[in-house]
Amino acid sequence: MADLLECLVQIRALAETPRRLHHLARHAEPAAWPRKPDAGTWAPIEVLAHLADAELFFATRLRLMLTAERPTLEAYDQEALAARSNYLAWPLQQALERFTQRRESNLELLSTCSAADLERVGLHRQRGPITVADLVALMLAHDTAHTGQIRTRLGLANR
Repeated sequence: MADLLECLVQIRALAETPRRLHHLARHAEPAAWPRKPDAGTWAPIEVLAHLADAELFFATRLRLMLTAERPTLEAYDQEALAARSNYLAWPLQQALERFTQRRESNLELLSTCSAADLERVGLHRQRGPITVADLVALMLAHDTAHTGQIRTRLGLANR
């Protein structure tokens, strides 16, 4: 029961990420979004674009887990996708809209899940067996880490 309750709290927290990102967009200088801290580090817009694309992978994994028995969940090369998608060139509003729409779709599906659905298992190539509830926790950790990176790289650590 505590795990179910924790998962429901985490799902609610996932719904807050778009609001937090829109808040950062309103308070940061537009020129700060494509600014790289150094040559090997993603600019804030690249991190946001990554969040939008990662949401597609979370969407696919979630849908596989809810419709197939113990499906294999493929990993992906985020650096290759970032280069191929040219994240640095994404307009801020486009990145925000893509993330927000993709997240809303995932939240809509999660809102239909029963306790049994949250326990369905997928086989991640790197992590091993994970449940839908585990995937929710991974999504929230992913959001938290990357939203913090964006905030810091925009110079808005206190916002």
